[in-house]
Amino acid sequence: MLPAENQWLGYDFEVGDWIAPYGKGATVDIRFRYRHEFSGYWLSGAKLEEEIVINKEIAARDKRGWTEEGFKLAAGKWAGDLEISFPGPQEGLIEVVDRFLPYSQLKMPHEAPTEGYGPGWKYSVTNFSPMGWRDNAGFFLRTRVKLDERGNLVSAHYAKVIGDFRFSPQGRLAFTYYFNPTPNDRNLEFDLDRNLFPKGPAGTEIRDP
Repeated sequence: MLPAENQWLGYDFEVGDWIAPYGKGATVDIRFRYRHEFSGYWLSGAKLEEEIVINKEIAARDKRGWTEEGFKLAAGKWAGDLEISFPGPQEGLIEVVDRFLPYSQLKMPHEAPTEGYGPGWKYSVTNFSPMGWRDNAGFFLRTRVKLDERGNLVSAHYAKVIGDFRFSPQGRLAFTYYFNPTPNDRNLEFDLDRNLFPKGPAGTEIRDP
């Protein structure tokens, strides 16, 4: 879950966590901001009341608190927006569609481009219409940019995201990314035997280069 609404949340690719106070990240590689709006329940009348009673009973059985907000997230209709931005000049992302190879293990070119990075991206979705997440597209990203006194790029880090940033209007976010910790190295063909994340945590397993 995104830890807060209506504010920019920094994420550290190398650490794999949110920036404080929401996580242990130290460097903002990318920022997310979301908002969402409740549009009513899927059920109404007696059926809605019955569902609330059942939901409360399940919460009591599992020894967890029940809240109306939690019930809304589970049983409601939601619309939401996700904005993506970057903290520094010349940082950003490039959408990859034409050169994306969905049936290949290496789905994107092995090297990130030197130019063409846009400053951000936006998704607008609802949970009562198809979200249409793509498996045939991706993004290259440039972060941690350092410039000289004339504004020329002297150092940067590169990353890639396979597929869309999958955002649900209830506030969930998931994406598969690869980050090169070596400055100015645009090679993003992953060595399957090397991973910045320790083995074990769910969601950190890498199967493709």
